Amino acid sequence: MAGYLRPLLAVLMLFCTSPGITAEAQKDPLDSFMWERYRERFLGDTPVRFDQRVRVQAPAFAEDSGQVPIDVDASAFNGRFQRMLLWVELNPIPLVFDYRPLSDGLANLSINVRLEQSSAVRVAVLSDGVWHVGGTRIEGEGGGCTTPGIAKTEDNWSRDFGKIMARRFDHEPGSRVRVKLSHPMDSGLIPSTRPFYVEQVAFIRDGEPAATMAWQASVSENPELALTLKGDSDASYRFQARDNNGNEFDHAIP
Repeated sequence: MAGYLRPLLAVLMLFCTSPGITAEAQKDPLDSFMWERYRERFLGDTPVRFDQRVRVQAPAFAEDSGQVPIDVDASAFNGRFQRMLLWVELNPIPLVFDYRPLSDGLANLSINVRLEQSSAVRVAVLSDGVWHVGGTRIEGEGGGCTTPGIAKTEDNWSRDFGKIMARRFDHEPGSRVRVKLSHPMDSGLIPSTRPFYVEQVAFIRDGEPAATMAWQASVSENPELALTLKGDSDASYRFQARDNNGNEFDHAIP
C-alpha cells in the first residue's frame, strides 16, 4: 500500500505548493464581480497572490470624485519588482498607470485619480514572476470621469497649461519627489471633447530614465504625483512628460 501512496503524495504536494494555483485558490478579499475580468486583462496567465504587503490607502468616501488621493506602500518589494499597475474596476477607463521602476524607482507613491462610481481599487506588483495584489474599496457619489473639470472653465487655464511645480525631500531610503503638472487630462468621455491627457512620465537621472510611468486618462486633472526614489540628496533628477497631442514637459527637481 505504501508503494502506491508515495507517488500520490508527491503529486498532491506539487499541486499544493505550485505558485500558479494561488490566484484561483484565494478568495477575493474585496468580493468584486469584476476581479476575474481584470485579472485576465491586466495580469494574464502570470501567477497572482493577494498580499497584505501591498498596502493601498484611500478615503472611505470620495467627497470630490475628480480628485481622489491614492497612497501605495509596497516597500517590502523595494529593489525586487519589475512593474506596478493601478486600476479602478468600475471606471470607464479602469487602468490608471503602468509603473516601471528601472534603476531608481521604489514601491511607494501617491497619486490623485478620478472615480466614476463606488469601486474596488487594485494595485498589482510584479516580483519574481508573481503578481502580488492589494486593494481597497472607495465609496462616492461618482461622476469623476464624465463630469467636466474646472481646469478649462478658468480663464487662465491656457496660461498655466504645462506649468510644473516640483520639490524633493529627504526620505529613507532615498528621496521623495512631489510633482504637480497643470494639465486638463481630458478623458474624451464628455460630449464635444477629445482625449487630451498626459500619457508618459519619466524621472531622469544623469541623462537616463531612472523610473517611468505610462498614464491613462483616469489620472486627475492637474495631476499630482509623489514618488520615492533611491537617489539621495546628491542625486540630480528631472521630471519629463509627454501628452497624447505631442506636447512635452521638462522640469528640474530642486
